[in-house]
Amino acid sequence: MEHQNPTLKTGEDSGSGVNSKCDTIENVQPALCEKKILQLSLNPSLESIVISSKEKDLLASRESDHDPRNWPAKKKNLILFIIAAAGILAPISSTIFFPALIEVRNDLNTTEVLANGLVAVFILFTGIAPLGWASYSDAYATRRKVYLVSIMLFQITSVICGIANNIWVLMLMRALQACGASAVQSIGAGSISDIFHPHGEFPSISTTTSPLIGPIIGGYLTQYLGWRWIFWFLTIFGGILILIIFFALPETFRKTSPSHSLPQTSPTAPRGRFNPLAPLALLRYPNVSLTLLYVSSVFAIIYVQNTLISKNFTQLYNLRTSDVGLVFLGPSSGYIVGSVIGGKYSDFVFNKSAKKCDGGVGYPEMRLNSTWFAMISLPASYVTYGWMIAHRLGMMFPLIAMFIGGFSCLIVFNSTSTYLVDAFPGRSASAIAVNNFLRSIAAATVSAAAAPLQDALGIGWLYTIMSGLTLIGSGFLVLVYFKGKNWREKLENEGT
Repeated sequence: MEHQNPTLKTGEDSGSGVNSKCDTIENVQPALCEKKILQLSLNPSLESIVISSKEKDLLASRESDHDPRNWPAKKKNLILFIIAAAGILAPISSTIFFPALIEVRNDLNTTEVLANGLVAVFILFTGIAPLGWASYSDAYATRRKVYLVSIMLFQITSVICGIANNIWVLMLMRALQACGASAVQSIGAGSISDIFHPHGEFPSISTTTSPLIGPIIGGYLTQYLGWRWIFWFLTIFGGILILIIFFALPETFRKTSPSHSLPQTSPTAPRGRFNPLAPLALLRYPNVSLTLLYVSSVFAIIYVQNTLISKNFTQLYNLRTSDVGLVFLGPSSGYIVGSVIGGKYSDFVFNKSAKKCDGGVGYPEMRLNSTWFAMISLPASYVTYGWMIAHRLGMMFPLIAMFIGGFSCLIVFNSTSTYLVDAFPGRSASAIAVNNFLRSIAAATVSAAAAPLQDALGIGWLYTIMSGLTLIGSGFLVLVYFKGKNWREKLENEGT
């Protein structure tokens, strides 16, 4: 049963005199103050307990000191660095495996569809698992425990993947490995919103180095040491992360909720109740569902390309496994540039738009202004890429198209992810978990179907159809930009 927060009764309010020991804040006993608060919370009807103004000031001061948003900048930056490093775990575990698909297929004597299924199942559970992690984190007010437990799961499954001799065992362990690796993708955004204010100092973070280094590492490990060394590398990396988090990462969960969040009737699991499906209730808000439909279409075309790079560049350009890993430099460099520029550009556009509002305070939908160019360049680059490799043009040309596509994707992801956090500041972990869930389902589906679709449609037409879907999806984001503010205000009015 939830207790209402009691109204603190000060000595002046009650008409009684204030104890002389509380005349100065230095003389206030914190333990006694906290005992009074506990008694009032258990029985709000008590009239005999009086909290002096000095005691109230001390409690407010102590609460402010414990608020992660009031921590020193040095401590915040350390936390940001640790979360960014841990955030690499899931994407690098996914991308490091792409160059090894042909070797795994041959070594385990399996089919192309099942080999690509190793990619699909990892992506799928990368999207499903954060629903549970985010719900647990929000319900039991913890981030740190989630990080430690999830990465320990990642460690165990990575070892089993390294010794697996059966495609089905490997696929099961890849699914559990994804569960362990994916927690940071949703909880990390929650940790950042815990320590930074959503307006002004909220940083745009992204783990875009993993698509760059993951395939390169995977390509060279597979060619010179064998594909199993991919998992020994991941085991070592996960072990380092556990040590850093255990010794250097404090609990960041904020005990207070932002006043500008959606009404309390929004889909929130009651504190202390674990409900992994609770974040999915956010999908009934059109701001969320329409935004994620577009993001999912973008994520789908990325994974069509990633899954087929090994096959296409091995067959059409006669590349070795290590060289296939280098092909990923094209989109990955676009991701990195898009991340660096996209975050700053998104903030610039938002601040510029906010200055035109009354009081210079903007609203979250203004951040979507920064996506207009990418909505056009993204499908144009992918359809161009498809027809270029279909006609076997020089490798430089599809690599340029991949760079532009990667750059455009990160412009979209930066703005939409920050929009979800700004629009749902009290439910940031759940909002990002739903984001990962939908886009991972889309990516897993197309990853499993990519090879048969390419065989049936041809390379050029496959990318033409996928690009057309992203163009249609961009219309949903335009609708959110124009209608999103009214939708949120309507929901707030219904909740009051």
